[in-house]
Amino acid sequence: MPETLPPSPLGEESMEEVGENDPIVSDGYFTKGALVEVSSDEEGFHGSWFAATVVKSVGKDGFLIEYKCLRTEDDSAFLREEVDNMHIRPHPPENVVDCFKKLDEVDALHNDGWWVGVVSKVLRGSRYIVYFRETCEELEYHHSELRLHQDWIDGKWVIPSQSSGQESYVVWHILMATGVDFLF
Repeated sequence: MPETLPPSPLGEESMEEVGENDPIVSDGYFTKGALVEVSSDEEGFHGSWFAATVVKSVGKDGFLIEYKCLRTEDDSAFLREEVDNMHIRPHPPENVVDCFKKLDEVDALHNDGWWVGVVSKVLRGSRYIVYFRETCEELEYHHSELRLHQDWIDGKWVIPSQSSGQESYVVWHILMATGVDFLF
């Protein structure tokens, strides 16, 4: 029976035996079975994050993951893929938001992934219009399909500052430059 070593502090590598000759290298966040989100640099997917589970580590900086929603081409199983540590992050903590405001940066659940956007209009019935910078399009979402955007920076979840208004000012200028019609 393989011996299991106690996990090391976050940020340091450890070896954890999970079966015969099947080591898992972990930095404390991405252990076998951990719920994570994975991004892609492929055209048309930039800025999106997809839920997955870590299957095992691959080499020094890689992981084999299994997506929670994306399936193989023949639809026989959930898609598995190797990703490097630049394209993986822990599943973000839930931040309950009663209602979003215009210019809030959000993640919208669309096509099985979370896509970064900006609330451009607040509608009735807990509905919102979200603008996506990458595609210059606006789509309508229910509150339940949105979450407050968070960035994974240096091992911490960071919510873009809303106190200074600087980010909203920059977002407003980006949206105005693209010709998006706002009702301010």
